[in-house]
Amino acid sequence: MTMDDLTTLRDAWDRPAPPSAAAHAAARAALLERASARGTAPVARRRLRLPRMGVRLAAVGALAVTIAAGVTVVQNLGGTDKNGHPRPVVPGLPGGSVADAQTVLYKAAERAQGRAFTPPRPGQWSYTETRYTSPGNPEIGAVQTPQSPLKTRVDRLWIRSDGRKIAFYRNGRFTISQPITSQTGSMPPDGYAASAALPRDPDALLALVAKKVPHATEAERQDNTFDILGGLLNKNAVLPPQLEATVYRALAKIPDVTLNREAVDVEGRPALAVSRVIEGWLRQEILLDRKTYALLGERSIAVKDHTGKGDDGSWAIKKGTIGVLSVRLAAGIVDKPGQRP
Repeated sequence: MTMDDLTTLRDAWDRPAPPSAAAHAAARAALLERASARGTAPVARRRLRLPRMGVRLAAVGALAVTIAAGVTVVQNLGGTDKNGHPRPVVPGLPGGSVADAQTVLYKAAERAQGRAFTPPRPGQWSYTETRYTSPGNPEIGAVQTPQSPLKTRVDRLWIRSDGRKIAFYRNGRFTISQPITSQTGSMPPDGYAASAALPRDPDALLALVAKKVPHATEAERQDNTFDILGGLLNKNAVLPPQLEATVYRALAKIPDVTLNREAVDVEGRPALAVSRVIEGWLRQEILLDRKTYALLGERSIAVKDHTGKGDDGSWAIKKGTIGVLSVRLAAGIVDKPGQRP
């Protein structure tokens, strides 16, 4: 066979299409995972106490959950707390590339889609227990800094599977009421039934969220979409695996979402932080386990000085100030409100 024969054969056959973005990201994730397993130095565990909702006064989605204020413990974390634990140290926030974030989100979707799952029965309740740490909403005339005292609370929330009832502790009193989202139809929805009805296609999910969020600019729409999708992961004790995977794939489609590989969660565990800078000054992060890609919590921190204005005056937040740090302590399905998994 001559070289001309080989050329003729090659030209007669279709060339294979290049790998898809998802396939490329999955392969990249597998390579990085193997490399990090061999070369990553251990990270010292710190006993950190890390809460979403604090600084961003106009935040959507997760605000509906804040009414479920459970046990509140106020600590001055100016050096060490009353138990001798050090004040949370927020490490640097090196920004990774968009491709890095997409790689991690595709891997998180793959892991979520493969996990075992038993949906709740009608009449059962989902339970989430989350610890939030935050300086709180700034008062008029106040200036919050990285040294501002942090307040810690634990929220215990029960949501009936049909989404029509929620239960929580308020000022130490156990309360059962109708959730706000059942009246407004806002996002993310309450309850397994409403969540499970969301689209399983990332583009369809993004389109649905876009209809629910207020915005004046494209950047604001993307900010609110990132916030809502993070809230959907954070507030639901159980999501169908395919839907959870869809949320991660939808996050991967939002512009300017980057990765911080050097993050830690509330307990000082190494974490992958998928983040977006909200409103140009607040970096909001979704924290994932480095090995399992499971949700660990959320974190936000001011990356620029910011001045906010209200009807009664203004307030300021300095660069480096913690917005909110959260960690999920427990989640599961129970038969009635007040029970824990």
